[in-house]
Amino acid sequence: MKTATMIKAIPSLAALLMAATVGLSLPAMAAKMPLKSYHKEIFSDDKGNVECSSCHGDSKPYTIPDEDACLTCHGSKEDLAEETERPGHGAAYEPNPHDSLHYGQDLSCVYCHAQHKKTEVYCNNCHEFKYPELKRK
Repeated sequence: MKTATMIKAIPSLAALLMAATVGLSLPAMAAKMPLKSYHKEIFSDDKGNVECSSCHGDSKPYTIPDEDACLTCHGSKEDLAEETERPGHGAAYEPNPHDSLHYGQDLSCVYCHAQHKKTEVYCNNCHEFKYPELKRK
């Protein structure tokens, strides 16, 4: 009888050990997660630990940050569009990435900006813009 009870408890014990292992490894996983250097400087403590909840919030597992998390530090979409306004229009100038002819200021930040992978220009799915000042690393 005790053996049968113990056998039934093994999956529960395995699940508990797995949860504990994952929980303990989250800081290690965060340390290995690539992060752009300029954000690493801002969101790291004195020991180099990154505070993931600054962007991702407190929910677990972490999800893609809400756009408001970006705008908290970077200002409103209107401010960003003003900061990246181009000196002119036409073929000589690349369009304002924060005030698109197609999407206006409605495109979510994460379409172009990524912190844990390569940043890509969403417009380049159809166009070939360079945006040399875009922080890619």
